[in-house]
Parts: sequence; C-alpha cells; structure tokens
Amino acid sequence: MATLYNLTLAESKKKAPAGITKVFVALVDKLPDPDYFFGDSTWSGGRSAWNFKVSEINLNKIEENGGGGVKTINGKATYEQTIGNTKLRFTASSKKSSKAADVKTTAMQERASAWIMRRSLKDNYIYGSWTDIKLDPKYKELDKIYPGCEEEWLKVFYAQQAKMLQEFSNSQFDEFNRDGGFMDYVTNLVKTKFGISKKDTWDPADIWCIKDEKSITTLIDKTVDGNGSQTILELNAVLRKLFKERKVVGISLKKVSGATARYEETNVAEDGLKSDYNYTVDIIKIDLSIKGKSFNTQDATVVVEGNNVEYKFQIKGNDSKSISNLKWEPTQKGATLARVGKAPVDMVEQLLKDKELTFKNTHTDYPKTAAEFTTEQDEYIKIFKMLKTKMVETVCKTEQDFIQNMNLGFMSEPHIALSKCMQMKFLSQILSLEKDDLNEFMTDMVFISAKKGKRFGPFGKLY
Repeated sequence: MATLYNLTLAESKKKAPAGITKVFVALVDKLPDPDYFFGDSTWSGGRSAWNFKVSEINLNKIEENGGGGVKTINGKATYEQTIGNTKLRFTASSKKSSKAADVKTTAMQERASAWIMRRSLKDNYIYGSWTDIKLDPKYKELDKIYPGCEEEWLKVFYAQQAKMLQEFSNSQFDEFNRDGGFMDYVTNLVKTKFGISKKDTWDPADIWCIKDEKSITTLIDKTVDGNGSQTILELNAVLRKLFKERKVVGISLKKVSGATARYEETNVAEDGLKSDYNYTVDIIKIDLSIKGKSFNTQDATVVVEGNNVEYKFQIKGNDSKSISNLKWEPTQKGATLARVGKAPVDMVEQLLKDKELTFKNTHTDYPKTAAEFTTEQDEYIKIFKMLKTKMVETVCKTEQDFIQNMNLGFMSEPHIALSKCMQMKFLSQILSLEKDDLNEFMTDMVFISAKKGKRFGPFGKLY
C-alpha cells in the first residue's frame, strides 16, 4: 500500500503501539511547529519503519529529545530511532498533509457522509454513539468507501447523521447522491444552459438527497426548456420549491467543529435573503512584521460582524511557495473547522467594479524582487501610512521598519512579499470607500462567499 502522510501529531500518538507509546510521546514532546507533523497512516507495524514528514525545526527538536544525530538518507535530513522492534523515521520535508490537500481523501469523506445518511434516513438504522458505527453489520461497506477511517471522522459522521435525523426524519428520500446521477445532471445543466462552468460557484451542495429522481429531472427539464429565454432564477425558484417539499435537498458538507453538528438553510426563503442582513467591518489586520527573515503571517484579515455572527476573512495567495493571485475565504466564529467558502474571484472583481475600484488581482502587475519593490517603494510607503491612519493593525511601527521588512521578505520569501503588496493594495482600495459603502462591500463579500442570494441555488449547510 502506498504511503499516505495524513496523520496529525495527536493521531500519531494514538496509533503508536502500546509498547512504545511513552517513549514515542517523549520523543515528539514540545515540538515548536506541531501542525507541521504528518505520520504515515498506512503503517501496520512489523519490521518496516514507521515514517513521518516533519518541518526542519521539528526534526531538530526530535533529535534533541531522543539524542543521537541526524543523518542524510536519499538526500534528506533524517532522524531514526528504534524502540524495541519498531523503527521510527522522521524526515525533514516541505510536504503538506495529504489529509488537508488530498482531493481523493475529501471525496472519500463525502461519500462516507452520503452512506451514513442513507443508513439513517432510508434504512432507519440508528446509532447511539460514534462507536456504534463500527458495530453496524454493514460497516464493511463504509470501510470500502473510506478504508481505515479515523476516529476523528467517525465522530464527524455520527454528528452529521444525528443532525440529519433531527431535520429530515419525516422525509422519504430514496437516493443520496454524491457522484454521477443527479450531481452530473445538474452540473451539466447549469453549464450548458447558463454558462456556469463550476457548479459550486452556483450551489455548493456536495450531496443531493432526492425523492423520485426521474420525476424531478422531468420537472426541471420542463422548467428550463425553451430558446434561451429562461434564466438561472427560474431554475433556482423550482429548486427552492422542491427543497421546501423535501424532494430535492442539496447538502453542503463542512467539517463539524464540535461534538454536535449544526445545520442551516441558505436561499430556501423566497429571495434567499433577509432585509436586515448587514455586516460592519470590525478589525482589519495585515501583519508586516518579520521574525528572522520570514513574515509572521502570509495573510491579511478582515473581521466583520452582524446579525449575531462574526466572519473572519483570510486574504492571501496559495499555500504553496508559488506566486499566485489573491483568494478571499471567510471563517465563521465558533465553527473554525468549517470554512464558509471561497468568494468567487470573478464576483469579487465585479464588486470592485461596482464600487469603481481599480484593484487588479493579477500577480504579474506587482513587484517580484527586492529590486523591483525599490522602484515602487514610494507608492507602498503611501499605502502603509494610509493603512496606519485607518487604524489597520500592521504590527510594524515605522516606515523604515516597513521598507526593511519588505526587502528581507523579498529575499527570503518573495511569493509572500508579493502577496503582501497585493493585500496592501486591496485593503487601501476598499478603505478609500465611505464607511457605509465599505460595510456594504464586505456584506456582499459574505454573501458571495456563503453563496447567498437570488443568483445562487438553495442548499443546507451541515457543519
């Protein structure tokens, strides 16, 4: 079986065999970068080494905890320690967790969610706790969908089905579709009829709960049939009606943040909105400070509040070291594991145009080196001063510190330094708006990220 580095530090401690647990825990104690630790979940014991990918500073700490020395294996810094018959091998790497980034793993998790919903809502098989899932006589089916499912995700699946039972116990769904079927039907429909190439920018449902799919697709086909006069609003209207009748319910899955899942419906009301929806900007931060030669953070953040909820927008480029354009993604307070959803870039660009702002989300228009930054530094000094006057948290006291930090950043992390320039430009643009216009802009950002409004399809969010 191929190696799969998707165990967190905590999960690795749980997986460690009983005979080595205490030594293993001591070996990985007080790691300076605990999130940069990925264990091989496919390791099954025996004489084969148990492999881990860790950051360089974590490797140094493990060496300090265990004694001995780091050696080079296949060109990479590696620390090995044998406990009894178990060899542990820690390798310094820039590898990210395949759990966080692996599309295949996400697909398995979503298919497992669909399976658990089918067992509860269609088969009427009720679980008393997450441990009961493994006692299900059909558990082998789930294990084929998600081999070696971790305790963490069994708890998520249990929480999901408990909330779905609470919301839909009287429904008579006969299909829980994640792949093919209705998913392919509606994806192709919005692409061919309305030019929406990415279905999730219209409706982020990961699973469709359906009653009598054939009659549903027949009804939808009649609704959108014509010579191009129909609009996406007509499709959304019929889907709202079917949602209310519990005949077609799209479910957007987000990782459950606590012991119990939450559920809320979006765009199911007649217009998908409430007239009192309004958010105000509370905090804006762009950390321009340097620790050593590295920026303390990669992102800028904008916090908005309203309607008894708070959203924190993270604004940054890709997580990799490659240069990229900005993306905007909010997280709801109290549900930190459940991202609301990325704001579609084309819609952000339209919002900027609507406010007559000229920000360009094109990384090639920004400095890539310290030399290029120097030729443009007067402009960025003005932006830096403007952000300070607008009470933006920059964690950088003077313009001299700012210039020095940016030059250091371009020398060590040019992709982040460039992103900081883009973030500064974006923040300076929206902060040029009057207060009410700024709040309106960020309210719209919340809505397009959460896919709220007439232009979006109805869905329930399970998180």
